[in-house]
Amino acid sequence: MPADLSAIRAVGLAVLEKEVARRAQRMRNDIVQELSKPGTGRVYATGYKTAPHDTHQASAPGDPPAVDTGRLRQSIVALKIEPGRWRVGTNLEYALYLEFGTRRIAPRPFMRPAADREQQR
Repeated sequence: MPADLSAIRAVGLAVLEKEVARRAQRMRNDIVQELSKPGTGRVYATGYKTAPHDTHQASAPGDPPAVDTGRLRQSIVALKIEPGRWRVGTNLEYALYLEFGTRRIAPRPFMRPAADREQQR
């Protein structure tokens, strides 16, 4: 008579799901933390009409983007797609330009380094 392993399988899948969720949230938190660090690049006037003398310190090429409005940082989410599968990222189009750069802007990666760090854990 074959053994019923369904209970063991269910426990294993529950443990796996919990670990995947933990890693997705940890990666999301890591990205948010990196996006909270001050810039180390050029300082320039913001030119905002409400505070025309304010300045902003940009990120240096190769560093994660420095906070300007906080919109990118606030958009980072970890979403469960299906059991055992999560997506970490943002839906902001300009995030791609920051991550990979453009003809005129050097990359300011923030997703790939976080994924690399998570993979090494």
